[in-house]
Amino acid sequence: MASAREIKKRIRSVKNISQITRAMEAVSASRVRRAQARVLASRAYSEKAWEILLNIQNFAAKGTLLHPLLAERTEVKSAMVVLITADRGLAGAYNTNIVRVAQRFAQRLGKPVKFVTVGRKGRDSLIHAGENVIAEFSDLPADPTTDDIAPVARLAIDEFLRGAVDQVFIAYTDFINTLTQRPVVLGWLPLIPYTTEDQVAAEFVKDVPSVSGGAQDYEYEPSAAAILDEIVPRFTELQLYQAVLESQASEHSARMVAMRNASDNATQLTADLTLVYNKARQSAITAEILDIVGGAEALQDTIDKAADQILAAYHEAMQTTNGTNGKSKPAPKKKAKKASAGGDDLTRIEGIGPKMSAALQAAGITTFAQLAGASEETLTAAIEAAGIRLAPSLGTWAEQAAFAAKGDWDGLKQLQDTLIGGRKA
Repeated sequence: MASAREIKKRIRSVKNISQITRAMEAVSASRVRRAQARVLASRAYSEKAWEILLNIQNFAAKGTLLHPLLAERTEVKSAMVVLITADRGLAGAYNTNIVRVAQRFAQRLGKPVKFVTVGRKGRDSLIHAGENVIAEFSDLPADPTTDDIAPVARLAIDEFLRGAVDQVFIAYTDFINTLTQRPVVLGWLPLIPYTTEDQVAAEFVKDVPSVSGGAQDYEYEPSAAAILDEIVPRFTELQLYQAVLESQASEHSARMVAMRNASDNATQLTADLTLVYNKARQSAITAEILDIVGGAEALQDTIDKAADQILAAYHEAMQTTNGTNGKSKPAPKKKAKKASAGGDDLTRIEGIGPKMSAALQAAGITTFAQLAGASEETLTAAIEAAGIRLAPSLGTWAEQAAFAAKGDWDGLKQLQDTLIGGRKA
């Protein structure tokens, strides 16, 4: 699991991206209104112009007149596709869909295809795919005019008239509404309805307006050739201009929807990351509290052990310390050692060491029984005569000696365990 700091940085990044997507959504929303107004205003005129061209083409089929842009080639050897995409991304699947449709349609033609791209995204995709791109146009203004798309139309018309290509198509995205845009292919040159027996390719072809019924009689002034030479190229450019307007309206709509979805996703992701951040922060705080509690318990255990050791050492020292000179007394033994012939080991009495035992023996006290029956004055006189300091436990010698005289060594040890500094507690 990521740390709280890493999650917080990610939340900050998502919020920054959300601000960008909201700004782009607002920009696209303002542009899409103008683009929709333009495309809807010119769509009726473009469709009517296309219908007029079809009527003229039907009239020309009777052999009366024919413009080169209306002439259908008997044998199609090569074709051209004018691909219209955006210069920028961040528009959802707008660019990807139209590029895919153009490539699939070119494959279904089964003939060499040249591409002319309008927009950097289409150019980059086709070059990356290894397609034959003969020209590219980019950086069209936000409000294009016929003059802006005239170089594209002139290139396609020239290629068609000189026989370099026999068919020219326009691949663009048809604007349906704000949420729906459909990538299509329009048969452009010659200016006749394009039909194909390939059902897959036919799915990509845009339906042309139906020709009004009845015979159409046209009167030309000054002449039919002069008028057709003027209006047919203009109507041809108009079809490309309408395709550019449709593409721009679709682009802005797709970008607005994509940025709105991105903003919503960023908001949801921020909420999810905030929840993860809170969990990570709570986990870190819990871990710190557990560390503090564990450290306190370990410290308390150490203190308790040290206190127990000090207390045990104190009791041991108090039990083994000689009350007079601080020397350690010898450990009690099960059997009494004879200090001399006919005498007892008086050192078994707490407070009596070797020197003290010698002083008592010199005074005639050699057995436990004699010691038990001696008075404190007698004992004091014997000790002072030997030049030894009086022991604090002198008052208990008689009681201790009584246990020793009876051979009750357990009782003697219990009595000695109760003594503190040679005296009774």
